[in-house]
Order: sequence, then C-alpha cells, then structure tokens
Amino acid sequence: MSSHRNHSRVAVIEQRLLKSKAYRSLRTPTAYFVLGVFWTKRQMVKVRHNRRQEWDVSNSGEIVFTYKEAKEVYGISYGAFRSAIDELRDKGFIDIAQGGAGVFKAANLYAMSGRWKLYGTPEYEPPKPRPRGSINKGFKKGNTLGRNSKIKSTVVG
Repeated sequence: MSSHRNHSRVAVIEQRLLKSKAYRSLRTPTAYFVLGVFWTKRQMVKVRHNRRQEWDVSNSGEIVFTYKEAKEVYGISYGAFRSAIDELRDKGFIDIAQGGAGVFKAANLYAMSGRWKLYGTPEYEPPKPRPRGSINKGFKKGNTLGRNSKIKSTVVG
C-alpha cells in the first residue's frame, strides 16, 4: 500500500535545530508534524569531512511525501499539508528538488535543506519559486492530432 513502513523508526534532531529561530517560529502543529515525518524519511550515512565523521542525508532530493500519503496515512488535509510544505520551505527546512504533476501521478521530490541555520539573518536566502511539474505529457504546440488542430491529418489507405 504505502512505503512509509520502510522508513527509519528513529528521527535524530539536532539540539541547535530545536533552539533555532526557524524551528521556534513554525506557526502550526501540522508544520512541526510534517517536518518530523520528513526526518523519518531521511536516510543518514556517515561521511568524512576534514578527518571528522559526520552524518549526511544520502537521499536528499529524492524524498517523496505525497498529498495522498499525508491524507490517507497521517490524516492531514490537502490545504494543511500544502501550508505546512510552504512554511517549511520558507523557513529553510526543505526544498522542492523536482516538481511533480499531480494530474499525471508524479510526486514532488524533496531535499532536506540547511538554510534554516541562517533564518532571520541577513545571509538567509529565501527559497526559489515552486518548480512547475517537469513531466512532458500531452500535446505540444503545433500538433496535428489534437481536436483543435488547424491541420487535420489525412488517412491514406
């Protein structure tokens, strides 16, 4: 049914995140909850940085959290989920790596972001505009097969 069972049962939260201005400024319980779900969807790996081992998100940019999953698994309405996603983007916790196209059943892919560390400072960079779905489906301009096409194809037989 849903792939949420494959995710880690442990979500590690950095203490500095809990104390951050971005985290403390989240407006709704849904935003806190959705962020928690994103933490459980992260896949963490140890990487070496300058002789130190640190944890890094290995699936950032590939995290799937659909509106349907939010509704059916967690009981979050579509509007509340979208508001939470927008707020988490605005505060620097997540980014939309690739826009989906709901009509074609393609989900957004999310990336975990560290922009929250600079939230409320002059160095903070707001998120890029929401990407539009990148699925190329449907008729393109100039097609000859569409109902409203000016050029009608003829059948040779």
